[in-house]
Amino acid sequence: MNTSLFQELKERAIDTQLCFFCGTCVAVCPADCIVFKDNGPELDGECTDCGQCLETCPGLGAPLQELDSLVFGRLKTEEEDQSGMGIFIKDRNLVSGDEEIFNCGYTGGKITAILAYLLDKKEIDAAIISSWGKTSPFNWLSWPMIAKSRDDLINGTGSKYVFSPNLIALKEILDMKDIDDVALVGLGCHIQGLRKLQYLGKTYSNLVKKVKYSFGLYCGAPMKQKDDFLLHVAKLCEVSEQDIIQVDFRRVSMEFDVVYEVVLKDGRKVSKQMNIFELFQILPQYQCWKRCRLCTDYSAEYADISFGGAHVTSRTPAGEDIVKRAIDDGWLITPQQNTNSMIDNMVEEIDRSMVMMKKVKNKKRIFDYRAKGNPTPEYD
Repeated sequence: MNTSLFQELKERAIDTQLCFFCGTCVAVCPADCIVFKDNGPELDGECTDCGQCLETCPGLGAPLQELDSLVFGRLKTEEEDQSGMGIFIKDRNLVSGDEEIFNCGYTGGKITAILAYLLDKKEIDAAIISSWGKTSPFNWLSWPMIAKSRDDLINGTGSKYVFSPNLIALKEILDMKDIDDVALVGLGCHIQGLRKLQYLGKTYSNLVKKVKYSFGLYCGAPMKQKDDFLLHVAKLCEVSEQDIIQVDFRRVSMEFDVVYEVVLKDGRKVSKQMNIFELFQILPQYQCWKRCRLCTDYSAEYADISFGGAHVTSRTPAGEDIVKRAIDDGWLITPQQNTNSMIDNMVEEIDRSMVMMKKVKNKKRIFDYRAKGNPTPEYD
């Protein structure tokens, strides 16, 4: 079996923890010989040595200046970069104007509201989102879901804090005759993967042609490897990690109380509820996935619109147009004044600390790793 170029991908990205399980390699493989299994991408067939998995892998890096030019027509300034916000048109604090979506959303249902709005206006036929729990074939991963209805969107609401190979769905929608236009939702790394495919051009144009909009999520929560994640959940729920067959995670109150729920091999369900800020104190006890320690994108800088905390950040004219119309039609509204100033202050502090981590600490870490000969993503 000829595995030389996939083997190179494995050695350079997967074995070095530069892979962040986005699913790009699965989507681009013309021989359909790369599959996503419990431990990530694996070879399942004869590699044709085309090299497309290596060329497109965003874990190995992305030409950020070229992506600036592709998406915005100019390079970001040093001030825009250091702010952590990148290039944008307007940043607003908005939540869903739909009560049902507001109540089930993680921070006010803003991204679900935008997607439901676009489906309602028939501007998209589906959205590529992520769903955890029984939807995922693997207990430590969320999984891409092609949402075609409001109910689908509501079933996929909420942050997950785990990897999700959303870009696999780019291949899945190619032959769906009822889908012409989609919105892709992902973290900054997923959006970089999409933009890299668009930048590389003709070879991958068919794969991305149905993506009408890209929506990114602010991400300041570095992921954990499989064993550490399952150990963390098992300790919280006071069960054995070997007994866990399914994990789900959701917000259960407006005060950012969240709950882990696990399904065990014997059919029992066990849950653990806590405040999200308590969870943020627990997560650093476990080793961070290496690639997350080398990520410099907190605010999903290459999306049409980025969402997170108190942010709806429109970046492109198309994104700003959607936000304006959604406000005019009542799908997005200004939130009522939060009476809990402590939460407001903590959210602002999270922004500040995440920008420091991504734009200062992680950039320095890339420099230090590279100086020692350790593998790092290649940016400009």
